[in-house]
Amino acid sequence: MSRWFLAGGLLAVLVGVAVIVPAVTAWLESSALDELAMGVVAVGSVLIVGGLAAVVLGVRRWRGLTMPSAVRMAVTANIFFLALFALEISDGLVRRGGAIHTISAAMFAPMLGLLYGLLSARRWAWWISRGVSALFCLWFLGFSALIPFADLRGEHGPVPWEGRIYMIGVSLVLAAILAGGFIALGRPTARSYFGSLQPKRSAVT
Repeated sequence: MSRWFLAGGLLAVLVGVAVIVPAVTAWLESSALDELAMGVVAVGSVLIVGGLAAVVLGVRRWRGLTMPSAVRMAVTANIFFLALFALEISDGLVRRGGAIHTISAAMFAPMLGLLYGLLSARRWAWWISRGVSALFCLWFLGFSALIPFADLRGEHGPVPWEGRIYMIGVSLVLAAILAGGFIALGRPTARSYFGSLQPKRSAVT
């Protein structure tokens, strides 16, 4: 049970911070917060407080490690991407006039369900996590290779070279996280945790 409080608390804290950051940025840019931004800050604050309480409760119920380190790495990567999706959704709401990032909004609920599967050791979560990690790792690697040659444009025109370098760096970091999750879930300890290894047959003497 402690792993649910720890993982859920960490998720709530990171998502709370992620949704507050765009509101703070908008406040620094305009020296004012509208009602939507204040609502976002309130929601983020509740998530942070609730998340910290869950982490404390999880620590108090700690009875030792219940998941292999490889699975914990995959869970951490999942939480990281959920926080990233929350950041993009909040940025669209607060700073872009409600233009919510479509992919982030569409992926949040499935990734949350996948986190549940990882924490509850569902075999389907193992298969989906490995498949999604491999697919998006290749996607980010391919995207980083195309960035120097693509016609990228932002709100102020073509993206300058320093912006392209930043995008390449972010893409490579995300690809590395996904690759780490893919490799971690392929380890024997993780496969055994999800029941993916067939029991060995005893030798006939």
